[in-house]
Amino acid sequence: MTMIEVVVTGSLYTNSYIISNNDNECVLVDPGLSYEKAANLIKEKYKVKAILITHGHVDHIDGIKYFDVPVYIHEADEAFLYDSSLSLYIMMGMRTPFKKGSLNVNTVKDGDVISLIGYDFKVMHTPGHTRGSVCYSYKNKVLSGDTLFNNSCGRTDFPTGSGVDMSKSLKRIIDEYPSNYDVYPGHDSKTTIKKEQNNPYIR
Repeated sequence: MTMIEVVVTGSLYTNSYIISNNDNECVLVDPGLSYEKAANLIKEKYKVKAILITHGHVDHIDGIKYFDVPVYIHEADEAFLYDSSLSLYIMMGMRTPFKKGSLNVNTVKDGDVISLIGYDFKVMHTPGHTRGSVCYSYKNKVLSGDTLFNNSCGRTDFPTGSGVDMSKSLKRIIDEYPSNYDVYPGHDSKTTIKKEQNNPYIR
């Protein structure tokens, strides 16, 4: 049985997700700021096998430092891991804790399928919030990061953001995912593709 749990951490109230199987193996999505307590609890309960990153902002990547597992991120956002300006660490008054070569990074691109803990995670490249933002889908679930929110969407005024790209990505999400898919965003509450067909930011 597939399980998905949300953990909300940090001053930006970022959603990270724990996707687990019957063998207590799990994949983490977007472990963010103030993640140490969550990381310790997760490691007590699960065998963490990998981390999926929807985009390279500080509040979605900082918790990587508590795990020694493969990290998956779109090739266009890999540089965010090491650049405090791109990742917005500087905006938070911080510096990135990651050095090139210190992480087991696997870059992904549109259409890739990542097989982990018995699930196939399909990558959809959805630039707009950042140039390398992605959604990961598996079964009837979409992990949308900071692209699609409940009745909203992510900002496009950060480095490498683009309003034009965001509009295209939102339309693609609605057009290509079935309406019965659940959406698990990077902030705020869960939604569905069907509901977001009426999202005011999707024209």
